Amino acid sequence: MKRFALAVGLGLGLSAIAAPAHAALFAWDVEYSGWWEESGGGSIFGTIVADDEDTQDGIISGDELKSWLWNWSGNDVVPAFSFSSKESGATADFDASFYVDGRLNQPELLDGLDQGTFTSGSGDAVLDLEFLYAISYTDGVESFSPGNPGAVLGTVAVADPVPVPEPATVLGLAALVGLAATTVKRQKQAT
Repeated sequence: MKRFALAVGLGLGLSAIAAPAHAALFAWDVEYSGWWEESGGGSIFGTIVADDEDTQDGIISGDELKSWLWNWSGNDVVPAFSFSSKESGATADFDASFYVDGRLNQPELLDGLDQGTFTSGSGDAVLDLEFLYAISYTDGVESFSPGNPGAVLGTVAVADPVPVPEPATVLGLAALVGLAATTVKRQKQAT
């Protein structure tokens, strides 16, 4: 029975790893910085995830985003906050889109793209990446910090993509590691 269980575990682990993969997911780190100097600095940084196939044109559009995470570092006007697409009710509006092929992303439609507006699931935090607004609603009070898109220092950096492992691959590897650990433990107990 033990050998049967080991064989089944090994088979499941190998099939999960060898299963044909769907389109590979990639993550890009994005940072908006240098636009909030008049209100004590600040930056927006985060990660966007999309299928590799959807980026062949060099652009990730809003309907191609699989997930996203944004952080506002905070400044003298708006305190720091973070939110992601994993939150229930979180939204991305205005068909957010980003260049991911080395072209510069610029705010206020200077690059022909609309980077969109992202809102937290609770609705108490908003990041407008087109016009560079960081907005927080705390206890009914709105804190609003506009950036300065005309600032020479302002940059939008999009890092090279990083592969995102598929859940099936991760589960397959975990099954194989567990199987190996169990086998080693039983061999030690047998000696």
